[in-house]
Amino acid sequence: MNFFYLAHSVMSFECLKGMVSNGMIPELVVIHKDLEREKLRSEFYEPITRFCRDKNIKLTETDNVNEISSGIEKFDTGICVGFMNILNKEIFSVPVNGIYNLHCGRLPEYRGRAPISRSIMNGEQFLTISMHKIDEGVDSGDVCIEREIKIENTDDVNSLYKKCSDLSSELITDLLYQLENHGLKFRKQIIAGPPNRKVGENERRINWNDSSLSVFNLIRAVTFPYPCAYSFYKGNKILFLGSEYPVMQDGHEYPAGVIKDISPEAVEIYCGKGSVRILKAADEGLNEINFPEKIKTGEKFE
Repeated sequence: MNFFYLAHSVMSFECLKGMVSNGMIPELVVIHKDLEREKLRSEFYEPITRFCRDKNIKLTETDNVNEISSGIEKFDTGICVGFMNILNKEIFSVPVNGIYNLHCGRLPEYRGRAPISRSIMNGEQFLTISMHKIDEGVDSGDVCIEREIKIENTDDVNSLYKKCSDLSSELITDLLYQLENHGLKFRKQIIAGPPNRKVGENERRINWNDSSLSVFNLIRAVTFPYPCAYSFYKGNKILFLGSEYPVMQDGHEYPAGVIKDISPEAVEIYCGKGSVRILKAADEGLNEINFPEKIKTGEKFE
């Protein structure tokens, strides 16, 4: 299969390694030149550069992929994983088979940003990884490959990202195989409304009137190294990094946000329905909070 690969993120590098091990080797890999260079230097930029050199794969860096139409004219197919440029028609129409994008969320419901986080926040039982053909919209093209991952009670945004990374090369290998041998079957999306944005500051603030399950889902959906769910205690912003699945709901009514119980291992806080045990919290500087020393039973988070 004559294809090129647009890559950005740790997932895209893991996917590339998987594709190569499956015998699907791109002739060209395109990465950003400067985007998040320092942040991703050791986890993405340096490893993918070494990998392409060792595997004799041509690597191109660009600030604007829309300027390299002449460099992809010889390719039948393009694959995109995490690349951050919006591709214009002059680019995605160059390969005869089109360019296909990996998206870690069910389409069209989770078009746009933060599909893994939003799937968790919404209490989904499964996360759908999708491959769709790129068109002029945002994650709006026809869907051709889908796989489901069970969202376990022990999962958070980081573990699901890892599961998506592990599965991504299988989807792309399957897509390329079908494209070359049988042709692809497509599902047209019915688009209603704009794509999702990244999870905003207001969305990350805990509403203690929500159910304990909703609070638990929010905490694990945006935990570190993401910006984290938060609340205020005596005027100080507290970040919540981990909580326990609320197995039992408390049948009594208590003021939401009030601290029910505290120990060195956890602090339990009443919600609109039930309570949630917080296993790890930190201040804005990410300094871990000692629960009995800093937080008192009967006081309240706002």
